[in-house]
Formats: sequence, C-alpha cells, structure tokens
Amino acid sequence: MEEFDGVIARRRAMARGGGGGGGGGDGITVHVEQMARGLMQRQEAAASDEQHRIMASSHRVSRVPAHLRDANADAYTPRFVAVGPLHRGDARRLGAGERLKMAYLHSLISRGHSDQARQLAVIEEYIRAVAAREREARAFYSEDVDMYAEEFIMMLVLDGCFIIEHLVNVAIGRDEPSLHATPFAPVQLSVDLILAENQIPFFVLVDLVRITDLPEFASTGHPPPVLIVKLVLYYLAGEKGRDMVGDALPPAEGVSHILHLLHAMIVAARTKWEPPPRIQDGAVLGTAQDGARLLRRLPLLLLVPLLYPILPEESKWRASYGREDVPSASDLKRMWVRFKKPRGGGAAAVTGIASVMGPVPLAVKLAHEDKLRLPQLRVELRTAPLLLNLMAFEQSAAKAEARDVSAYVSFMAKMVQSAEDAGALAAAEVEAEADGSGGGEG
Repeated sequence: MEEFDGVIARRRAMARGGGGGGGGGDGITVHVEQMARGLMQRQEAAASDEQHRIMASSHRVSRVPAHLRDANADAYTPRFVAVGPLHRGDARRLGAGERLKMAYLHSLISRGHSDQARQLAVIEEYIRAVAAREREARAFYSEDVDMYAEEFIMMLVLDGCFIIEHLVNVAIGRDEPSLHATPFAPVQLSVDLILAENQIPFFVLVDLVRITDLPEFASTGHPPPVLIVKLVLYYLAGEKGRDMVGDALPPAEGVSHILHLLHAMIVAARTKWEPPPRIQDGAVLGTAQDGARLLRRLPLLLLVPLLYPILPEESKWRASYGREDVPSASDLKRMWVRFKKPRGGGAAAVTGIASVMGPVPLAVKLAHEDKLRLPQLRVELRTAPLLLNLMAFEQSAAKAEARDVSAYVSFMAKMVQSAEDAGALAAAEVEAEADGSGGGEG
C-alpha cells in the first residue's frame, strides 16, 4: 500500500510540474494499458453476466414482494432447511437441516462407492461440474449473491445432493431415521422444497445426477435428465407422478426449478382435462333430462320473486351479479346448482402436495346447467403455503405465465365467504379437512 501511495504521489507531482499531461512517460503508458486490459475484462464479464441474466430472466428466483410477505411471512420462509442463498445464515433456526445435508452427501456418494478414494473423486467431480456453471447459477437469482465463489459452489453441491438423496429415499421407500427424528421435519421439508425463495437451478440437479451412481435405478434405462424429473414428480404427486411417461414429462432443460416444474404440471393437467361426456341412450333421454331439470327449477323460478322481499336478510342472496362477480357457494346451492367432485377421484381427497395435481387439478367447469365440477382439495398444513408460493411464482415470472393458481384461489375466495359456504363444499366432498398432521412426504 505504501509503494502504491508513493507512485500516486510521484504522478501527482509530475502532473503539477507539467510532465504527465499527454502520457509521454513510459510509466504512464504502462499504467494506461493495464487499466485498459482491466476494464476490457470487466466489461466482458459484465456482458456475459447480463447474457446469463437474460437467459434466466423468465423464472429467476427473487424475494416475494413485501406486500405479499407481510401478510403471510411464515408461508414463504423455510422452517427446516434452507435451499439456495436467500435464506442462508440462520443457523439457530435451520441448524438441523444444515447438519442433515452433510449426512446425506455421505449417504449419496456411498450408494455406488464404498472406498473413500472414489468418494473423494466423486465430490471433486461435483465441484467441477457446479464450478463450470457458477456464473449461470448466480444469474439465476434476481439479486446479487454476496458469497465467495468457493462458498457459493459448496452451497449448491450440498443443497443439490441433499435434495437428490431425499428424492431417491422417498422413491425406493427407504427409511430416513435422521429426518424422522424430528416429528414435523418430513412434512415441513416437503413445504420448504416448494417455497418460491428456497430454490436452486434445476440444471444443478441434472448435472449432479449425471455424476452420481444410483444402482437402484440402473435397470430403468432413464437418462439423468429424465430420471431427476421423474424423481421430483413422484415426490410431488406419488403414483400419479410415477406413471407420467413420454410426452407427459416436460424436458428437463426447460425446467427452472422444482416449483416451476410443479406449476408446469398443474397447468398441463388442467388444460388437458375435459368434463366426462354426458351418458345418453338417445335424444329422448337427453330431452327427458332437460325437461326434468326445468320442472325441478319451476318452483324456484315462480316463488323466489314473490318470497324474496319478505325473507330475513341472512337468508337472502343477491338477485343479480355483475360480469366479474361470482356467487357464493351457499347462494349457488339456493339456486339449485349442485357441486360435484371429479369422477375417478376415489372416496377420499388426494393428500399432500398431490392434492393440486389430483384428477382435475384446479379445474373448475360447469358440466351441466346445474352441476359445477370442482377439484377435490384436501386442506392441511401444506395447503396454504403451497397455493401462496405458486401464486408468488406466477406473479414474479417476467414472461406471461398461465395464472391458473391465482385464478383458482380468487374464484374460491369469492365462493367461500362464510362457514355456510365452506359447509356446502365439504358436504359435496369438494373440500376436505385433514387431521393436522399433514400426511407423509407428499
């Protein structure tokens, strides 16, 4: 530092004496070249970073806006494990999850390699693979990641291996005693892995799976990108996810992170669903059914205008609704609209995260004039954070995304205005309440 200060002092003296104005001295010329090379390198790096940001801009991970977070802060905050850089550093609150990452790294590399020399080589390959895409991974986040390269790379390796090991354990039905040592941990982990702020790039998972030896899946013949997509979908949706093949599987290169994959599958399932066709044995049956519906409605159509003025306030419903209005569930029931759960849904509502990927994921359709088919949704610990984070993802996407979840939540919020409304939907088994435990892994 003293030598540098001396150089600056001499140059200032030269400037005062008139010797440094035009760059005639050799020392000045060398300094200009060094500055030019440094600036050249910096602008090239900045241009590269900006290109990565543009490529990742459609689904970059960003913090949930304050106006959303302030209302439901717990719904967007991990409570067991931090994934990625946005929630690192809270060792007291997330210490159990951090300790588990190291154990899971050892478990993952031990699946195909028992000797320590080979395990060390695998870890070196992990680090090289992530380091090769460090700049691309940093651009994945909307805010600058204030971490040294070594720290950032190590974080992605540990987080990625932890997720892969957990997905594999769930897929093969292997017990996880360290995870289950804390009773709430499995359910909370299933929530933490779909939080909008708690994501790592999906390409990190793909690259790590390429390197990892997983003997349990060697016979499937799935290439690493397909395997990791199937593992995530099974984790999210159980057997429904396991059964997805071929065109039903989104390409891994088009997936930004786990929450993005979940949202893509919800949208795809909803857009492909159509109400079951009407079962008719001929035109006579169709006409008879239409006539029966009209006769059933006649008393309502004739008596309501006469009785409405004398009904008590709590028994009235709005006589008319604007184009943007949705009647409440109890109002619709009084209008003789029947609520139906989707066919093929089984006797009980789908549990866990799979509840939004059920037989009719978030699809609301009027199957007949008097029959409204609604998805069967199980209300439990995960339901609120799941829907809120999916909505946050939809609102944060730079490109125009399908707003399926936001539209569904808005529709149901208008439908359910009171306990009577909730009761009407629960009676139709459209809405079910869980026991509070949250079920299994999801």
